[in-house]
Amino acid sequence: MNGIHHQRRGLSASIRIGVLGLALGLTQPAALAQTGTAAKPFLDEASAAAAGGNYVDALAAHADAIAAAPDDPAVYTLRAQLFDRLGQPDLASADYRVAAKLNPGDVSAQGNLCRSLALANHDLDGALAACNAAVRLAPQSPDALSARGYLQLRRAAFAEAEKDYSAAINLSPASPDNMFGFGLALIHLGRVKDGRGEIASATLDSSGVVSDWEVRGFGLQGEIIAGRPVTTASQPVASLADHKLFLNKGETYVKLATGCGRVAPAGSQPDASLSWSGACRFGLLHGEGKLSSSSPDAPAARFSYGREIAAGEAGAALAQKLSLAYQAAEKALTP
Repeated sequence: MNGIHHQRRGLSASIRIGVLGLALGLTQPAALAQTGTAAKPFLDEASAAAAGGNYVDALAAHADAIAAAPDDPAVYTLRAQLFDRLGQPDLASADYRVAAKLNPGDVSAQGNLCRSLALANHDLDGALAACNAAVRLAPQSPDALSARGYLQLRRAAFAEAEKDYSAAINLSPASPDNMFGFGLALIHLGRVKDGRGEIASATLDSSGVVSDWEVRGFGLQGEIIAGRPVTTASQPVASLADHKLFLNKGETYVKLATGCGRVAPAGSQPDASLSWSGACRFGLLHGEGKLSSSSPDAPAARFSYGREIAAGEAGAALAQKLSLAYQAAEKALTP
């Protein structure tokens, strides 16, 4: 395509693509929820919990949905979208990968995987395969072309990124997200004036596009923001040291003096000077140990993923819920 695309376009805020929101994928959850499978009651429960800010409950319900319908790609896509919202692109990518494997002929499944892997900056070869599959399935899809364009930026394949974003803009001119990506590609190809013109137009059309792209790893002037090391290996990306923190509304994370953290319920103010003698999992107190300032006589306590577990049925129920919520993170530890 010849020429530059930075004519003014009247856009509504609804077009804006939020990187960590549902627009990461090419499929909307409202459509996916109509699965008609045994998972639907759990998906409804997860949706209601997430809407109320109860993300631990939502993740636990998603785990139940997957157990009820393990061959339904929709259940993995919906949990992946929640991981996107929670800022866990590596966990989202793992679920998108399963969905794409279960439904290889679906452009949305392939596009979701492509964009999520690119955002996580992980397994970029696998991301390219998914992107190419999405474009083959829907060559006139601006979403598929845009997803591949972003991946090409991550791969520093700027000429290929320019081609994909140019094609996406031809098909869908009213997209500040695509204008910004196109501008980045032009800057890195040495066409700095043209690229900055595209970015300027994008920022006029969408006030949030700059922050969106900063999350994706690129700054306003085209600079690349340091992120995770690029790897082409299809390997788990989670480790025990990774900060996998899922907070319900009102909960707070408190880092203790020993470096591990606990989750405090709404209204409480735990002492951050305390030390923990037990294990730390995903940056959170986990298992049995002593929580104290210095006294060796401190009573033993039991924690599960940062939450203190009381004795009795209520404590057992909470531990079970947390175990389900962290199911995907635990699975990512296993090669």
